[in-house]
Amino acid sequence: MSRRWKDILTLHLPLVIVVVFCMYATFNQYGRAQEGIQRSWAYTIQWPIIGIFAFVIWNRYRKHGNLTRWFTDRYRARVESFRAEAEAQEAPPPPPDPDQVAWQAYVEDLRRREAGRTDVT
Repeated sequence: MSRRWKDILTLHLPLVIVVVFCMYATFNQYGRAQEGIQRSWAYTIQWPIIGIFAFVIWNRYRKHGNLTRWFTDRYRARVESFRAEAEAQEAPPPPPDPDQVAWQAYVEDLRRREAGRTDVT
């Protein structure tokens, strides 16, 4: 079975069925509420919310595929970023700058010379 038909049968068709059922239930409960059954007002609001929820879930599956796979991929990406950050922190310090080493040696040499110097004025 091709990917397109699989999506139609497992993703789009269930959405259509759920939305049609929610529309039917909404109109049915609205009719009952008009007859005076007060509890039906709550169901008149509930069924469209369920239809919207079904649409949101359908959209999530359509964009990201399996929710478990989406969460797993996101978790793995975060683990990799944490691992890369930890490796960057554990990396040895970069080698010292040769110019800085030469400067420090020069300053140390000057200090030795000044310490050994005895000027009597």
